[in-house]
Amino acid sequence: MRWKQWEKIYRMIESYFNFPREKEYRARDYLSKLLGDNFVREGELKNLIGDEVYVVGFSPNLEKEIDLIPKDATVLAADDAAVILHQLGIEPRLVLTDLDGDISSLLEIKNAVFGIHAHGDNIHLLHYVLFFRRRFGTTQVEPVWNVYNFGGFTDGDRCVFLAAHFNARIHLVGFDFKKVRIKEGKDVERKQKKLLWAKYLIDEARRRGADILWENLNGR
Repeated sequence: MRWKQWEKIYRMIESYFNFPREKEYRARDYLSKLLGDNFVREGELKNLIGDEVYVVGFSPNLEKEIDLIPKDATVLAADDAAVILHQLGIEPRLVLTDLDGDISSLLEIKNAVFGIHAHGDNIHLLHYVLFFRRRFGTTQVEPVWNVYNFGGFTDGDRCVFLAAHFNARIHLVGFDFKKVRIKEGKDVERKQKKLLWAKYLIDEARRRGADILWENLNGR
């Protein structure tokens, strides 16, 4: 999804959560400065994703759904879902994260490409991008030369929008929009609201022509 298309949707999210746009720009610009010229280009991202990809979310039932992922699948994982996959012997090819999870465990996934997301609430964490060998940046607001915006809001639905941008067939595993996976120190009510937006956004991606297959129907 291009920026002008996404901006219309993001204005609704921004209003709903009362996000200050200036903080979003500050986060984007700081990430851009940290990345410099050391980031993965769009052409390589397209090659990494290929024609078909399994997008894996961090639902409470993820461990029970691992067998839905073929052994030779290209895997695009959302944040801490990547950690679980890695622990179970499945190596994601790409990982999207806003760095609010287990960063030290993410750094143990040596061969993945990491998409580091900048937003107004994680500016203090963005310096960790320097520890990821192969990386690129994303933003919720207008992109710049080295920070992309493919659309999407939460780590999970941003994975979907990234894959859809490159016209891949998308299999969803580990997505549940009704049950929140509890993480210490997190606002469960706020997370539930974000999951509802994630569901809306994935449905919107489908309405716009994305080829999405639900391997887990619990979240529908």
